[in-house]
Amino acid sequence: MRIFPLLMLFLLLMLTANAGAEVKTLTEFYTHLEQAATVLKAKADLEAQRSNLNVQEAQKGWEIFGGISAGYQKSPFAREPFGHFFDPMGRIGVRYPLLGSAERQQRAINDAATQVKIEDVRLDWSKRLARLFLEENYAAYWSAKKMLALTEAYLRLRDDGVISILHKRREAGLLFMSDYLEFLSAFDRAERSQIEFSNNRDQALIRLSYLTNSEIRPFEPVKPVLYAIDSNTPIDIEQLDLKILQARIENIQKTKETENWRGIDSDVNATAFGGPAIPHPSPESMQMGYGGAVGFNFRMPIEIMSVRKNEESRLNSLLISLRADYTHRDQELQHEFRALLSSYQQLAQQIKFQHTRLEAARELIRERHLRLKMLDGDVIEKYFQAVNTYYRVAIENVETESEQWKMHIRLRQFLTLLEGKGRDIHTEINLSQLTDPLQQAASFLVSGEKNKAAPKRTSFSAGNAEASSGRVAVYVWNFDKLSTQPGLWEKNQTIEIDRFLISLDQQQISKFAANPAPLKKFLTEAHRRGKKVELLLGDPDWILPEQREKLLMIVKKLSNINFDGLHLDIEPDQLESDLPGKARLEELIETVRQVSAVSPWPVGASIHPRYLTKATSFDICVLCELKAKGIKEITVMYYAMNLTNIVTALKPVMNQYPDLLFSLAQSLESELGPENSYVHKPQSIFIHAMQQLQSQLRAPNFTGLVIQSWQDLVSYLHENTL
Repeated sequence: MRIFPLLMLFLLLMLTANAGAEVKTLTEFYTHLEQAATVLKAKADLEAQRSNLNVQEAQKGWEIFGGISAGYQKSPFAREPFGHFFDPMGRIGVRYPLLGSAERQQRAINDAATQVKIEDVRLDWSKRLARLFLEENYAAYWSAKKMLALTEAYLRLRDDGVISILHKRREAGLLFMSDYLEFLSAFDRAERSQIEFSNNRDQALIRLSYLTNSEIRPFEPVKPVLYAIDSNTPIDIEQLDLKILQARIENIQKTKETENWRGIDSDVNATAFGGPAIPHPSPESMQMGYGGAVGFNFRMPIEIMSVRKNEESRLNSLLISLRADYTHRDQELQHEFRALLSSYQQLAQQIKFQHTRLEAARELIRERHLRLKMLDGDVIEKYFQAVNTYYRVAIENVETESEQWKMHIRLRQFLTLLEGKGRDIHTEINLSQLTDPLQQAASFLVSGEKNKAAPKRTSFSAGNAEASSGRVAVYVWNFDKLSTQPGLWEKNQTIEIDRFLISLDQQQISKFAANPAPLKKFLTEAHRRGKKVELLLGDPDWILPEQREKLLMIVKKLSNINFDGLHLDIEPDQLESDLPGKARLEELIETVRQVSAVSPWPVGASIHPRYLTKATSFDICVLCELKAKGIKEITVMYYAMNLTNIVTALKPVMNQYPDLLFSLAQSLESELGPENSYVHKPQSIFIHAMQQLQSQLRAPNFTGLVIQSWQDLVSYLHENTL
């Protein structure tokens, strides 16, 4: 009987693990926004007002009227038996409203049209708010998942036997009871937080399901890029209530300007009627009579001037009131935005402070670990105190990141599109970096290896089979320095490079085209050392039809040199031209086609990660087109610190195109910010990240990493003091 509960628990754990392994980006949820309850209600309200507008428009203009009557009459001039007779009558006519009646109909139409405009504004606003509210709950889910993982890593210390270690030290008199109880309370507090984070995660998941009107299982969230918001960011204060007030103001202003016949109703009409003659000449025969009339009708109160004066006063007062409401609300929104922006800037500074605290806490663990290996006494307690401090600071770091993200979302209610702005300077610290000190602490405390040496730094070269699945290449934009570097081939490099993508300037191209011997000598030596050398051509202007011939001439001039390949780094986004985005891609594809036709070497190309999918490439399958035009290898220039995002983007594409080779470019350029370039990070972090990428992207069609660039790599390895 005990097997069944255990089996159910096992199945539940398996389902949870499988569900948690699925990665869902924020953009995947946006496709369901049309089904949100608030959006559906706004759509229904809009349709109702459109129907009302159609009704009002249908009632304008010509009207048909008529009637049928019948009764008995007695004529004093008729002799008996014709004194009493039956008198039927039929009338039909058309009527057209004039003056005030026509104006009243037009006002009803204008009011209905204004209400349609208001409901249209509400629909757009409901979609905007639903999108932002969905992102806010996605952020809540992301932070809850991240803090839950941190807490589970911390509680694993207790589950792996740290409590037993502390208990033995207390019994041996090496640990104060107060410290022992403090450590126990830290675990209890973490366990309480675990329940809180778990509840927050589940609630965010429920709200996401409600907002998308679909069933959503647990998933792995990925924090999107947050664009910079500063004091110079253009503000869009045209909020919902302001747009509604503006629509009402415009309607009343139009009413004042167009209505001139208030209080007067009138129409012109034409009527036709028919019936029997009175009296009937005989009981056996009935003569029919008919006729018609054209008339003008009007109606107005005796106090017409008072009516018009008071109506004018009412409209003026209403207009003044609405304008005052608009000004007051506009000032409130300006104040609200400035207050939110101030809070956001404070949170940005708080993140900087939290990152510094996190580094300090991480360094404290390292220092306590070093003392623990060399000294006895209470250093193990100090070490565990450092671990506790690190856990608290890491949680606070995630909380601050989450609050900043949510504040960023609220600010976007007031802002126009931010895609043209730079990225937010405070990059996310990924989960593996956050939990690494806790995992190291668990390994050390449980194993008790006090004298274990610190791990040595490893490289991610091709010779390290466990850390690499492909080659390490570099972009070389200064071939003269590379070719003249003393002892280039004899140096024992920290990172083994076996592929050079070399760029040549116009002077070098002309020189080597006339005398290729020096370049061929370099290639021969490289090949003897097992290195590959490819020609790198990187001017984006060559995409343009009028510049394309220059690129083709370079390829033809150097075609007798035995390069291992040709690499095109001609990014359409760097092109200074008025061409729209789709046209740029089409010209790029045509350039690739023509180059592949004349190139004696295999051709590869660097592309931005946005062009991996049709949805972000103007509905063009860039990879399909490049492959069809002769490209053998795609180098994805994904400069980011979030390894999960990179792997999530590349892995499905590599699986989708197994016949196409892929490599990944990473940057060490000092010109880029800390969220894009590893030059701002210690070498240990850089090498570890490269190893992780090589390992996680391992596949038959993955050729390795490409570092931007060779000179930056050399400077980083020999001059970096981090």
